[in-house]
Amino acid sequence: MNAKKTATDWPAIEAEYRAGKQSIRAIAKWYSISDAAIRKEAKKRKWERANQPAGSQQTASANQPAIPAPIGEVSKVEEVLGRGRNLAERMLDELGAETLHKGELEVIIQMTETDPERAQALRQAVSLPSRAKTLQTIALALKTMGETVSEQPKGKKAAQKSAADAATAPGGKFAPRPGPPQLSVVGK
Repeated sequence: MNAKKTATDWPAIEAEYRAGKQSIRAIAKWYSISDAAIRKEAKKRKWERANQPAGSQQTASANQPAIPAPIGEVSKVEEVLGRGRNLAERMLDELGAETLHKGELEVIIQMTETDPERAQALRQAVSLPSRAKTLQTIALALKTMGETVSEQPKGKKAAQKSAADAATAPGGKFAPRPGPPQLSVVGK
């Protein structure tokens, strides 16, 4: 059985390789090519990894964290959020590709008219409401990830203290007024 070979997206692979956020094996797995092919292409085109000195080899495995950092500097939450953002970006890329090739997909759907259930599923996948819902879901996920990273106090007491500090900060509702009170004469 012959599988149709698709073109390899070398510009996207180069961008991920240069960013250095993922191991070469992880990139290779995502694009369904061998890590040796990526290494060979990188050597041929003289790509350099962002997080490594020139000339050093990438030896990280796919099971290691996406962003190498000194111990204690990057928390597990930030690593998960980084992977989540990466996944959201890839999903946006897939959505863009689906939108770009919508006409081709419609031709494929017409060719599958012999299987009405499959044709209906494909029509639903390329429909504008479906794509808009996917984009909305990705945006909500990114927003949630961004809120998680922000400096939110943990616990009720910490939240109350943070709110009190904000109210008494300069410009806040209960901020101390500058200088002593001023007396004024009203009505003469």
